[in-house]
Amino acid sequence: MEPCAIVPLAHADHVAAATASVAGESLLARVVRSLLGVVEEKRVVVATLPAMAADARACLGAAGLGTAIAVPREPGSRSRVIQAGLEYLGVERDTPRSILVADHRYPLSPGEVADRVLRALLTGHDVVAPTLPVTDTVKTVDEQGSVLSTVDRSTLRTVQYPRGFTAAALWRLLSISPASTPDDVDEFDEALRSGLDIGTVAGDANAFRVELPRDAYLLDAVISCRHD
Repeated sequence: MEPCAIVPLAHADHVAAATASVAGESLLARVVRSLLGVVEEKRVVVATLPAMAADARACLGAAGLGTAIAVPREPGSRSRVIQAGLEYLGVERDTPRSILVADHRYPLSPGEVADRVLRALLTGHDVVAPTLPVTDTVKTVDEQGSVLSTVDRSTLRTVQYPRGFTAAALWRLLSISPASTPDDVDEFDEALRSGLDIGTVAGDANAFRVELPRDAYLLDAVISCRHD
């Protein structure tokens, strides 16, 4: 079956950052455009809370995107928002479908990464995440900040987005996540604790995380360099 993709915006600050324009386009529009390289538009949905839906819709419309907006029946956490996206897309628990969960804070993650994630899911993994080796030196320190030792980074990886899930795995993880806590851990954290088969694929140096407004100048500079 054809894959689906969900972009969850579970908090007001998420929507504010996602709809902010950097280098002429919002983070949300950039993420959606990347997903549209591998997923049909009718199978991509931005899931958010009712009070934020109008802002998300206006942002997408200004970018010429007709991506659907889904809202949960009840206010709640990230898990409820993602569940609303699954329900809008008609993805049931036993559906043999691959689901991408994207994040507006990774606006330059290329479509090639999403494609690798989807291909890896088809090999039998329950969950797949793009990763990159950790290249910075990592130290352990004590309570006073004194360096104790150097961490072996050969087995360390940074985890990026989008992340892929089978429908069955994602529904299971959403049922584990507390539905009433706005700051609950995300579904990938639950997957690590749940004994699911988690695979990885090569990430991309451009798929770095940004926080607005702090990283607006950095993101603008990177985008400008890519256009030169």
